Amino acid sequence: MPQTCRTRDFSFQVPDDWTDRSMIAWAAPADNSGPVAPNIMIAYDRPHAGEAVGAYVNRQMKDLSGRAQGFQLELRRDVMLAGRPAVEIVFRWNAGAGIVKQRQLYSLLADGRVISIVNTAPADRFPEAEKQFLIMLNSFAWPTPEATA
Repeated sequence: MPQTCRTRDFSFQVPDDWTDRSMIAWAAPADNSGPVAPNIMIAYDRPHAGEAVGAYVNRQMKDLSGRAQGFQLELRRDVMLAGRPAVEIVFRWNAGAGIVKQRQLYSLLADGRVISIVNTAPADRFPEAEKQFLIMLNSFAWPTPEATA
C-alpha cells in the first residue's frame, strides 16, 4: 500500500519503499543586508546502516569542512531536543558574499531516519536572529503517540 504525503497545499501517493527526505524551509523577510536572510530549514536523511547519530554528524561535519570555505567549528555538543537526545553543532563559513553562521541540530527518529534543524543567518546578525531561532526551537514538539496511531 502506498504512503500518502500530505502538505497544506497538496497530497500525493508515494511507494512504501521510498524514504521521506522532505525539507521544510522558512525565511525572514529579505533586507539585502547580507548573503542570506535568517532562515530555518528542517530536513530528513537516512544514515548509513548501523550509523549512530553522533557518527552521522561527524560525517556531515567532515563534508562541510571540506566544502565550506573558511569553515570554523564553534561548538559541538550533545543536547536534548524536546526531550529526545540530539547533537548540536554551530559553525561559520565564508559564503562568498559574506560570513554566515549556522546552528544544526540532529536527532534520530524511531524509523531510523535523522532529522536536522538548521538555523542560518549572516554571522554579524546571528545574535539578533538567534532570539527568533530559540523561540522556534523551544516551540518544537514531537507528535504524541496518539497522534501517530
